[in-house]
Amino acid sequence: MLFATVGQWKVFLAMMVAGLLAGGVYDLLAALRHLLRAGPLISLAADLAFGLLSALLLGGMLTFACYGEARFFPFLGAGAGMLLYALGPHRLFCTLCRQIVRKIRQALRRIAKFRLVKVIFR
Repeated sequence: MLFATVGQWKVFLAMMVAGLLAGGVYDLLAALRHLLRAGPLISLAADLAFGLLSALLLGGMLTFACYGEARFFPFLGAGAGMLLYALGPHRLFCTLCRQIVRKIRQALRRIAKFRLVKVIFR
C-alpha cells in the first residue's frame, strides 16, 4: 500500500513538539516530587499523572497532526522530541532550578539573621 509522503514532515514536526512538551511535563513533575520530598505514594501519583498527561498530549497531537493514524514515524518523532529535550532544555531547566533554590536559601539565611525573626521564632 502506498502512503502519501508529502505532508509527513509536518506530522513528524508536530510529534517532535509533543515530545518536547512531554519532556517538560516530566521535568515539572520531577521538580514537584523533589520539592515535596515525595515518598512512594506521591511518586506513584506523579508517575501516573505523567503517564496520563503524556498519553493525552501525544494522542491529541497525533489526532491533530494525522487524524489519529498511528504509524511508526510519528512515534519516532515524539521520541526524537524527548531526546532533543533531554539534550537541551532539560539541562537548562535543572540549572535554573538549582540557581533559584540557591537564591531562596540565601534570602532565608539573611532573614533568619534579623533580631526580630530570632525573637519570634526562638
